[in-house]
Amino acid sequence: MKKREMPQKNVKITRNKKAKRIPQRADGIESKNKLKKAAIGLLSKNSFSNVSISQITKHAGLSTAAFYQYYINKDELFREIVDDFIRDLKHSLEGESITDVALKYFEYCKRNKNLIQAIHLNEYHFEWLRNEFEDVIQSISEKHGLTDVGLFYFWSPIRFVINFGELLGVKVEPNVLLSLIVNGIQKEKKELQNLPKEVFTFTPEKHVLEVDEKRELILANAESLFGTYGYQKTQIYDIAKASGIGVGTIYLYFENKKEILRELVRWINKGLRYNVRKAMENVKQYPRLVQEIAGLYAFVQFFKSHANMYKIVRESQSLDLEIAKDYYTSIFIPYCKALENSFNDGKLQLNSEKFGTIDTKSILQYIAMLLMGIGHYLGERYILAGKVSDTEKLERFLEDIYVYLSKSLGVAM
Repeated sequence: MKKREMPQKNVKITRNKKAKRIPQRADGIESKNKLKKAAIGLLSKNSFSNVSISQITKHAGLSTAAFYQYYINKDELFREIVDDFIRDLKHSLEGESITDVALKYFEYCKRNKNLIQAIHLNEYHFEWLRNEFEDVIQSISEKHGLTDVGLFYFWSPIRFVINFGELLGVKVEPNVLLSLIVNGIQKEKKELQNLPKEVFTFTPEKHVLEVDEKRELILANAESLFGTYGYQKTQIYDIAKASGIGVGTIYLYFENKKEILRELVRWINKGLRYNVRKAMENVKQYPRLVQEIAGLYAFVQFFKSHANMYKIVRESQSLDLEIAKDYYTSIFIPYCKALENSFNDGKLQLNSEKFGTIDTKSILQYIAMLLMGIGHYLGERYILAGKVSDTEKLERFLEDIYVYLSKSLGVAM
C-alpha cells in the first residue's frame, strides 16, 4: 500500500551537521537547560508549530543569539528533548515484573508532568516520535514475555489514563488500574467460544447531523481540507471557495476557524457514537464484552470510511485542550452509564474481589477508561498507520483483545 501523505506531520527532524558549542562551564550548561525547560513548558500547552524560538528565549530569560549558540533551529531542540526522554525511559523502566515497570512509568510521568504532556500533544505530528516510544515499550515488554497483542492490551489503558485521566476529571490509582488490566474484567474465566459472526459484519451508516444544508456543506468541506492539508494550512477562504460560497457567508455560521474545528469535532463525535451504538445494539443479546468488541470494530470501520475525520480529531487534541476535553467527556460519561446498565442487567460480571473496598461506580470508571484507551490506540495502530484495509488481521487482533479482557493478561502483579 502506498504510504499516505500527512502534511505537517511525520516530519523528520535531522541532526545539525554543523559543530555547535557544547557548554563546558556551569553558566553555559544552565543556559542550555533553561532553553529546554522553557521549550518543554510551552510545548506542554501548544503544538510544535505554534511555538516560536522567540517565545522559547523569552520564557528562558535569554537572548535569541544565545539560542543559536546551542541549536540551529527549534527542530533540533525538540529532537534533543525527545532523545533525553527516550534515554530516561530506558534507564527508568526496569523492574522484576511488567507491573513494576508500569508503576515506575506512572512515577516517571508524575515527576515529569510537563514533559509527558509535551510529548503527548506533539506525538501525532511526528511519526518518528511515536515509533521510538513504541520501540522502548516493545523492548521492555518482550523481556517480560508479552506478545504483540499483550503489550498493546497492557500499555494502551495506561497511556490513555496518563494522557487523558486529568482531562476527564478522574484521579486514577495506578495499582487499581493495573489490577484490572492484569486480572481481567470478568468475574468468571470460563472457556471462551469464538466471537459471534455478527461482530464483524457491521457497515457504518451516514448519520445526518445538521438540518441546515449550507452549514453541513461548510463542515463537509472543512473536513476534507483540514484532513488533507491540516488545520494550520487551511484558511477560511479555502473553505468558502470549496463550498462555492463567499467568505462572508462562512461568518454567518461560524465566528472563526477554531469554531469550525470545534463544531467539526462535535459533528464527527456524534456520527461515531451513533454508529458504535448501532453496532453494539446488533449484538445486544450477547455479554457486554462481546458488545465492546463490536463497538471497537465499528470504530475502525467508521474511520475507514472517513479517514480525514480521524486525522482532524487527533490534530485537534494538540490545538485546543477544551476541544479534546469535550470530545472525550462526551464519550466517557455515557460510557460509564452504559456499563452501569450492563452491570445491573447481569451482562457485565465484574471481578470485584480483586479491588477491595473500591465502589462499583469507580471500578466502572476505570473500565471505561481501559476500553477507551484500547480504542484510542487501536485508531493509532490501524487508522493512522493506514492498515484499515487489512480486515482479517484486525478481526484476529480484536479476537485476541477479547480473550485478554475476559481471561486476564496472565502475569503476576
